Formats: sequence, structure tokens, C-alpha cells
Amino acid sequence: MNILAIDTASEAIHLALTLGDEKSLFSRYEVQIVANGTRHSEALIPLMLSLCQRNGLSFKDLDLLVCTNGPGSFTGLRIGMSALKGIALASGIPLCSISTMDALSGCVPHFSGVVVPVIDARKQRYYAALYAEGKRVTADLDLGVEEMATLLQGYPSALITGFDAKKFASQLSGYTGSLYVDERCSANLPLTLVQLGWEKFQKDGPDDIGVGPTYVRKSDAELALQEKIRSLEEKNG
Repeated sequence: MNILAIDTASEAIHLALTLGDEKSLFSRYEVQIVANGTRHSEALIPLMLSLCQRNGLSFKDLDLLVCTNGPGSFTGLRIGMSALKGIALASGIPLCSISTMDALSGCVPHFSGVVVPVIDARKQRYYAALYAEGKRVTADLDLGVEEMATLLQGYPSALITGFDAKKFASQLSGYTGSLYVDERCSANLPLTLVQLGWEKFQKDGPDDIGVGPTYVRKSDAELALQEKIRSLEEKNG
């Protein structure tokens, strides 16, 4: 199985290419993490092409495409999913998308307490979710740090992971349990995506081509439109 996995939910692009079989997905693999700010539209396709070419492959030689579907950067998610959809449509390769939170929590599968993947959502808020014993406890959340402290009460230990774990943990107060911070989660993300994508493909088959990114929060443009409509309604009220 030749599997290409990407994540574009943050300011870095995470890529993995694995060449193996059903018994060993990782017989041969290469992982690449490129911190390029938010210039994903310029960098993603060249990075994927280069990764394949270094391993003697073209896009048509791939057997499965995997990406994160959110939450995360609005623009980054759209770029990542659109790029893989284009390859999938052109080459007939199946595509599976994985929750960003599921992928981040999957990087630390053996922690005995609650696992909390977090992504900075700006405006003093974070995208997050809670996992206990490898299972989701909450849906994807858009919340402030103080709200998370309330949710964590009752758990004797918590591991903060994800792209912005250190920043989030430094702001967290009021939690009385044992707090741990995973600062290297993203190093495991590309291969975790391969594993989760392959498992999802075996269980559910590929995504419908019409499936798009999962957004927990409305975009700034949507919020601005809502506010404009509200103002007009009040004015004409």
C-alpha cells in the first residue's frame, strides 16, 4: 500500500508517504514537517510531488490519500482537502479524511488519564476535545482556557497535546489534578494519520467526494455577515 497523508490544519504542513502492505504499512516511509507560515497554497503540491518522486512514485501510483478535516485553520483545511480531492478525482484514488482532534489524540495512545488536543483558534479561544481511555468524551469544542479547567475537574491527570499545547497549558489555572504537556505530538502526526486513514478505509471505505472540512466556528466573513444582518434588523425593527 502506497499511502500519502497530509495535515494542513496549522501553520506547518505535515506529510507522510508510506510504502508497505496490509501486514506492515510502514515497511518503508518518509515523514516531512514544513513550517511555512500560512503559505500552504504555494507549497503543498510541490511538497507532495517531491516526496513521491524521491521515493520513485507519481501520484497515480498511490493507493490511498489521507488528510485531516478539521477543526483548524479555515484556509489550510480547504487547501489540503481540495488538493487531495483533485488527485483523487484525476487518478481514481480513494480519499479518507480524519478529525484533526482524533489524529492529535492518536499520537499519544497510551496515556492513562484524559488527553486534551488543542489548537489555537485565535481571539483567546482554542479548538479542543477530551479523550479518556482512547475514546472521545466530548465533541469538538471552541472554548476559552477557563472553560477547559471546569471540564477537567474530576480527572486525576490530564495530558495537553496538539500544536499549541505549551501555550494552552501555560494559561490553564484552576485544575487541581496532575498536568502534563506533550510538546512533540506533531512529530508523530503524519504516521498516525496514515494508520487512522487506513483503518477508516478498511472499515467505512473512502469519503464521499462531496465531504468538506469540519468547522467548529463560523468564519470571520460569516460572523461579519451575521452582524450586518442583525444591525439591519435592529435598524428596520
